[in-house]
Amino acid sequence: MSKREIAVPAELIKELEESFFQGPMLNEGGLRNLNEEQVARINKMSVKIWPDEHPPPHFHVKFAGEDASFGIADCKRLPNVKGLEKFEHNIKAWWKDNLCRLVDVWNSTRPSDCQVGAIPVPPECAPSSETA
Repeated sequence: MSKREIAVPAELIKELEESFFQGPMLNEGGLRNLNEEQVARINKMSVKIWPDEHPPPHFHVKFAGEDASFGIADCKRLPNVKGLEKFEHNIKAWWKDNLCRLVDVWNSTRPSDCQVGAIPVPPECAPSSETA
């Protein structure tokens, strides 16, 4: 099977891209270190999920010539993956806000012969059973 990419929706990419353009977060509290290199808009960013992927379920972030992969379940960098280290906190903050959408995109793009398959929907992403 040939590789085919499924792009993450543009509004999610724009949100993470804007965070990158504001500079890398130095901690999970959002403190940033700004300088002209970090605020410059050098290259376009992309966040992608491939339909026929290897385990574990993950997403790819590409920015300024660097590419890194992170687990959907925990946003941990995949083993032996380098790149975008200075934006690690940005990616984790974005992931926290977009986990449900990433799970939805992953699950809705699995082909029937995907070696990984769908992933369980976290409780915080499950549709509400409340009635009005």
